Amino acid sequence: MPYLSVGETDIFYTDHGDGQPVVLLHGRSASAACWDWHIERLRDRCRVIAFDSVNHGHSSNSPRDEPEPDRLDELETVLAVLEIERPVLIGQSQGAITTLRWGARHPDRAAALVITGMGWPLAGLPTLPPRAPLRDGLFVESKNFPPDFAAAHPEILRRYSLLRSTATQVEATLHPRPADPATHEFFEEDFGERLAAIRSPVHIAVGDLDFAYQPACRLSEIIPGARLTVLKGAEHSAYLQSLDEFLGVVDDALASAKTPTR
Repeated sequence: MPYLSVGETDIFYTDHGDGQPVVLLHGRSASAACWDWHIERLRDRCRVIAFDSVNHGHSSNSPRDEPEPDRLDELETVLAVLEIERPVLIGQSQGAITTLRWGARHPDRAAALVITGMGWPLAGLPTLPPRAPLRDGLFVESKNFPPDFAAAHPEILRRYSLLRSTATQVEATLHPRPADPATHEFFEEDFGERLAAIRSPVHIAVGDLDFAYQPACRLSEIIPGARLTVLKGAEHSAYLQSLDEFLGVVDDALASAKTPTR
């Protein structure tokens, strides 16, 4: 398995294809494997990188008595080690928060940003959907897909549960780490000013049944030129539930990106 060693931390990652670097950032409790469906569709025309955040997937667990690592610093490390200068960043839920924070830190560095399952501000809403319940050593998915989709696609639900049920993730769920204070910037009132300064192309995709639907709509108004795509009948995992439509948004993002040399 390919790993990046950062101090005493091992970060598992996959790296496929050539061309425009596309970096995929998973949500809380998920892993890089949640992007397998997308990687298969993108690897023939892009360089596609996905990695497991610390306390997720096949990466290391952080010490129990320390806060969660700052996901933004984690992303910066991955980009630096892999020598990626102008990525297309695609983030879902927690990964979208990291993508927006990175975009605010580097307003014109990304070739494009794709946000799904997240918006800003989140005032009056839960900051993230509740964790999936753990039963018999597996996470039981019940909140991210509507019942009719779950009934029609049992193989996706089965695989989705398995990819979220690694030993690393189970350990982190049984022993939750406190939040890192650095992540609080996303919830501060003046963060909107930093979002408004983003000059990279921004594409937002959100399910109309997602808890983040209204914040995603507001986000599209805050960031100049941001393009909003509403995926009808989709919930928080719209990036999987509406795979073809979501990949159409990714196609638009790639079209808006300038392809650098690898």
